[in-house]
Amino acid sequence: MKKMITLGLAIAVLSAATPAVAEAETDGGGWSAPRCGSVTGDGSVTFTRNEGRTVAPTSQALRPVVYTTGLVALDKPGALLALSNNVLLSSGDAGCTWTPVSKVSGWFLGLAAARGGRAYAWDRDGNLTLATPASATPLTSPAADLAGLGTDQGDGDHLRVSGGDGQLYDSGDGGHSWKPIGVPGVPAGPLTYIYKAAFDPSDVDHVVLGGMQTGARVTFDGGRTWIASTGLGKGDNVNVFSVVISPAAPNVVYAMGLNMAESNAGVPSEGRHIYKSVDGGRHFTPVVDHGNGVTLPNGPEMAADPTDPGVVYFVFGTSFQAYGTDIYRYDSSQRKVTVAHNSYDRVTAIAFHPTMPRLMYLGAAEER
Repeated sequence: MKKMITLGLAIAVLSAATPAVAEAETDGGGWSAPRCGSVTGDGSVTFTRNEGRTVAPTSQALRPVVYTTGLVALDKPGALLALSNNVLLSSGDAGCTWTPVSKVSGWFLGLAAARGGRAYAWDRDGNLTLATPASATPLTSPAADLAGLGTDQGDGDHLRVSGGDGQLYDSGDGGHSWKPIGVPGVPAGPLTYIYKAAFDPSDVDHVVLGGMQTGARVTFDGGRTWIASTGLGKGDNVNVFSVVISPAAPNVVYAMGLNMAESNAGVPSEGRHIYKSVDGGRHFTPVVDHGNGVTLPNGPEMAADPTDPGVVYFVFGTSFQAYGTDIYRYDSSQRKVTVAHNSYDRVTAIAFHPTMPRLMYLGAAEER
């Protein structure tokens, strides 16, 4: 599948120093940029001011085996949370200093920020936890397998989760009790499996599911009705591993999928694509192909730019032969992919400064 995509390269090094930020670099909401030349902590989290071309050094080298996931900025100025393996980390100074808070049950945990200076952690095994800068409190889970969690921007106690079968559940009391809503997003069967449930940051009724051999499904009414997405390939033999809904424009959705028919036919892309939808997930168009300098693994970390719906970031990293990590940036307006490289085994989480979106926080993994 041929498209006019060009590839640019920038090498990101672990810089020896990052210039300090002036006291005036603040915004009306109380957030400031990190006022530090390096990050103090165990090495799990760093930041970049230029989309990954250079990253701030850390006071400690990350020790294997570590995966940093669920990195989020909270609505409390300067507050961020992350999960290093199953340890909750907190920063109160815009990412300059990170300290451990508490153990959290689960593995490869995700985090969703919520109103009120808090977040909710979840994993595939159904673990749920309320996370704050000071504590972690286990919660009741409505399903043994979870595929995603969304929070209501207007109410920090209002949550939605998707089970591994695409059934949505609603909680109005901060995850202490749940009720199923709507119907499952995919038909029940021996191969029913949802890889990812992406919730619209501005509307928990809008959810896009990425499934195994079922492509994608979207609902705009909290699961009462589901629409099978088109444009991913012929038939249903498409695996959609990653999905993100743009915070800047909820009609824009990005997904990474594997078209099995193309893969079996031996096409140059191996059937791997980044797809884009401009109608909320009803229809997708491939915009980036695997190959020609772009490596698309199954289920890459993806993050939609918080202010530009035409931009999405996605990641490839591996410890094999000490390759490191590529952070790709796809710009729809230019139909162009650029890449920044760093020495981490992988970058497994991306978050954005709430008012300075070019300042990105990166969660690192160390595997060797």
